[in-house]
Amino acid sequence: MKKVSIIIPTFNQAQYLPACVDHCFFQTYPNLEIIIVDGGSTDGTKDYLKTLHEEVRTRCVTPVVAMDEDGRIVRESQPAYGREGREIIILSFPQDIGATRTYNQGLRRATGEYCTYIVGDDIPHPHMIEELASALESSGADFVYLDMHVVDDQGRIIRERRMPDYSFESCFARWYHLGVSHLYRTEWHRKVGLMDEAMRRDLDYIFVTSIYYYPEIRGALLSKGLRERDDLCLICFAHQEIGQI
Repeated sequence: MKKVSIIIPTFNQAQYLPACVDHCFFQTYPNLEIIIVDGGSTDGTKDYLKTLHEEVRTRCVTPVVAMDEDGRIVRESQPAYGREGREIIILSFPQDIGATRTYNQGLRRATGEYCTYIVGDDIPHPHMIEELASALESSGADFVYLDMHVVDDQGRIIRERRMPDYSFESCFARWYHLGVSHLYRTEWHRKVGLMDEAMRRDLDYIFVTSIYYYPEIRGALLSKGLRERDDLCLICFAHQEIGQI
């Protein structure tokens, strides 16, 4: 089974990070590399990460497993993180290194054949990686994506986001509609490079577009002035110009 690398970039998300890590750890997919990158948090993130490896190794739970002949509940001690095929790598920086560098620190360490990044305040569905990896395998695609839920701090679903069927116009030109539930082939890190650390926002937008237009996109898009533009719709004009190359 091919290894999948999950990058978890985080900054001051101590309230959400443990749930994110747990939902990544308990994915149904059997072979995972989980790389958590703390980009210089000043809340409780570092305290959580310092004890994470020990917690995964030693924490136990005592669920009910049976009822004896006298009607008494029988509990049995079991490891809380009893799942094989998981490697957790933690990178923690003492000061704020910026969002893009936080992503890149994890991406450059990915050793799986497939890769994704899940921000520390997101919660992946249990079957997310399994479904996406299966789609990559069966389709031969380089990048696949799924629908997602938008939830509040209590875990209630605010709305369901159904991603459009793929076309450049619907997924890039009108808005970025590939979402945060995606998986791609890690070899693209070598082909198009990592995220541009000069970018201050819309990091994944340019990165994923680089895959679409390999090898022309990086120089062509950034040369049009998108580096510091706020209007994402400018991508459609760059798309038209690149189409004439």
